[in-house]
Formats: sequence, C-alpha cells, structure tokens
Amino acid sequence: MVGNGAALYMVEIIIDFFKDYGYLGMGVLAFLSGTVVPITSEVLLVFFLKLGLNAFGITLVATLGNTLGGITCFMIGFLTNKQKVQKLFKIPDKRMKRADLMIQKYGYWTAAISFVPLIGETLLVMLGVMRVNKYKVVAVMAAGKFVRYVFITVSYTGLSAYFGF
Repeated sequence: MVGNGAALYMVEIIIDFFKDYGYLGMGVLAFLSGTVVPITSEVLLVFFLKLGLNAFGITLVATLGNTLGGITCFMIGFLTNKQKVQKLFKIPDKRMKRADLMIQKYGYWTAAISFVPLIGETLLVMLGVMRVNKYKVVAVMAAGKFVRYVFITVSYTGLSAYFGF
C-alpha cells in the first residue's frame, strides 16, 4: 500500500513538472525525436494536450523542436559523406538505396515525409549528403511536420477547440 502511494506521488510530481515546463519540455523532446533518438513525439504531444496546454501553441513548439532536430540530421549528412553516414548509423544498404532513389526522383520534396519513423531521419541525412538546397529542405520539412502535428492535435481536441471557438 505504501508503495502505491509513493508511486502515485511521483506521478503527480512528474505531471506538475510537465505542467510547469510543458512548452519547453515538448520542444526539447520534439527536438530529440527529430534526431536519431527514438522518442515518439506524437504520444508526448497528446500527453501535453491532456495536461491542458494550448493546442495551437504546443503544435507550434512541437513543430519548431522537431524541425530543429531534422536540421541536425540534414547537417550530419551535409558535413560528411554517404559511406561514413551508413557506417556511423548502421543503415542497411537497402534503406540507403531506397532513400537515394526517392531523393533522386523527388528532390527536396522528400523532406515533406521526414516525420516517418526510421526512414525520415535517413532521408534528411541523405538530403544533406546529396547537398540538396537547404532552404527548400527546411521549408518543406517544417511544413510536413506542422501538418502532421496539426492533424494529431485536431484529432485529439477537435477542430473548434484547436482554433479556439
């Protein structure tokens, strides 16, 4: 019985921490999620929404953090070459070839789906390796991530709550 009470108390402390630092916490976690760190920012977004944070505000913060994480992946690729990236991140040949073909076919538009788990980071690294226009990559990447977060937020809150009416 004492153990359960202590566990519930710890959960309350964690929830209070996220309430106090919710936007900053979401931004940091979304950034990490946008890199190669295996964090699911979508689940965290819903958690922060459930805590009562502003839907539009938390969507913007998640987008910004995740986009900055994606820029990190792009820069890793930009500052190195394909062989080093593949060796460093242990990316299978099949996934590298698939990313390479997709980028050759669609160019910077590939960044729109950079939020897809596992392949998204690979695509961003490959866009960097292939020296695709960084401004176009960032713009398309940010738009894709924003649309994804809006979809998740609206799915959770409803359209009227998202837009505040």
